[in-house]
Amino acid sequence: MSQFNELWKNFPEKSLIRARCQNKQPTSSSPFGNYCAINLSDALIKSGVSTVGAKVKKCWGHGGMKHILLAEEMAVWLNKSSFNWLSKVEKISPSSFQDDLDGKTGIIFFKDYWQRGNESFPNRSGDHIDLWNKDEITSSSMFTRGILEFLGRVSDLNESREVWFWEVK
Repeated sequence: MSQFNELWKNFPEKSLIRARCQNKQPTSSSPFGNYCAINLSDALIKSGVSTVGAKVKKCWGHGGMKHILLAEEMAVWLNKSSFNWLSKVEKISPSSFQDDLDGKTGIIFFKDYWQRGNESFPNRSGDHIDLWNKDEITSSSMFTRGILEFLGRVSDLNESREVWFWEVK
């Protein structure tokens, strides 16, 4: 099985990972605010990739290998890594990433594409990291996402400040 197919197969059900990875700080009993890096970490770990050496923030509320918490930290870690199955990072134009990556498979990172809390659009800092499978991310097809973007239900990935892509075959 190809490395990408292994990652895609091992990508977790979001409800299961939310039940396992909880923010157990004394001031919070709720899940983490964002799970994209946690989900991708879980797929990597289940596919035999170790996160032990990653100098990043990781979850702490369960046994076993720890998930990476933040999308940008995961992207920087992947960029510095030397996994033989991971290509060098490509910086893709946010406005044309769908056309540029059509038919490719890999890991995709969207930097600063959504607003957190009271942030203004020019000062947005919300990131996303995911698997890219030819023309879709794990959560939905780009067609479905386009409808949700039009309706204002999700932020527009094409408005990211940067898009990074690592091809995985």
